Amino acid sequence: MNPMFLALRAYLNDYDKLKSDFKNIIEGRWTSGDNLHATICYFGNTYTVEELLEKLPSAFKKLEPLTLDSLEYFSHNNILYAKPRGYALDALQSSICDLFSLEQTKAFTPHVTLMRMKKINDKRAFAELLKSYKNREIGTTGITVELMQSNFYPSGVKYETIKKF
Repeated sequence: MNPMFLALRAYLNDYDKLKSDFKNIIEGRWTSGDNLHATICYFGNTYTVEELLEKLPSAFKKLEPLTLDSLEYFSHNNILYAKPRGYALDALQSSICDLFSLEQTKAFTPHVTLMRMKKINDKRAFAELLKSYKNREIGTTGITVELMQSNFYPSGVKYETIKKF
């Protein structure tokens, strides 16, 4: 069984321009546009599809689109990401973890992974470019929560929607 998770799709206003801005500054693999999402809760292989579908519908309230309003970087695993504004995903994630009695081993940071970086060619330029993207609307999330599954291929991972809520 492939790992499953809950997510909101993400849509960037001009992903090509963003990638171009970072072209000579960082190296790595960009997430394909159709794989962009904000993970709400990761289930891995802990539950079957049936177990998830039995409990999940009761967990959702109407969501508004969330603005992605800055770029940030996880230094511990070299991930460049877009950050959603506000705390709506924090509250949703907490309620789902409670529903499934999932232990939270680290703080939840809502994000949309854009790149797994292999190298920063110019640290100063990287820091300045991140700063230029602070408080700048770069995209939005969808409003439909999706139960997704990770499918692994030699060319990379592809996410498949199992159910939309």
